[in-house]
Amino acid sequence: MIIFDPKSSQIENEQEIYLSVNNKNMSWQPGQADDLQQILTLLRQSQSPDTQIQRQVQARLQSLDQYPDFNKYLVYILTKLLDEQEATRSLSGLILKNNAKSHYEKFPDDVRSYIKQECLSALGDRSPLIRATVGILVTAIVSKGGLEQWPSLLEHLYSCLDSPDVNLCEGAFGALQKICEDSADQLENAQSQPLNVLIPKFIQFFLHSNAKVRSHAIA
Repeated sequence: MIIFDPKSSQIENEQEIYLSVNNKNMSWQPGQADDLQQILTLLRQSQSPDTQIQRQVQARLQSLDQYPDFNKYLVYILTKLLDEQEATRSLSGLILKNNAKSHYEKFPDDVRSYIKQECLSALGDRSPLIRATVGILVTAIVSKGGLEQWPSLLEHLYSCLDSPDVNLCEGAFGALQKICEDSADQLENAQSQPLNVLIPKFIQFFLHSNAKVRSHAIA
């Protein structure tokens, strides 16, 4: 059932943009295997206890940010490389989060669309750390771009709450909790009044069998 103002012009506009870049995003893969490996190497090196190495790596990562596809690589590492170390995947997402906070408005439409698409696909990742990182990234995008630029998000997260996949349910709850914390004004002032739907839904999970889900619902 559609519950978050599905006939709004914002959703129609988002769908038009999504359709215009969807084919490109669905087929996107790292252009060069060497490029992916170089970024992975930098991410691993950035975790070194050597501060000089950390500074060098940080400078290199900042220089790569001038290339639009760099942010696609980051979300690809976060969401697709399931056999990579969790710390490296999470770091990739946190760097992307910082990039989004810094200049999300400059991301090309196809990059924004791909990041959103991949975040939603990874909400139910098997790793709690990755699920939390995805939630942080989603929240950063909402904070910078606004719910009006991602009007289908809340309905998608809402629908995931009823999933039999506990990881997906927990991931969606985690994202919603962070949005409620960081974008409370947007939720309160949204024309569709999503809190009127979300709060009763949260209450239903107060007695959920999973402690983490209960914690998210009560928070």
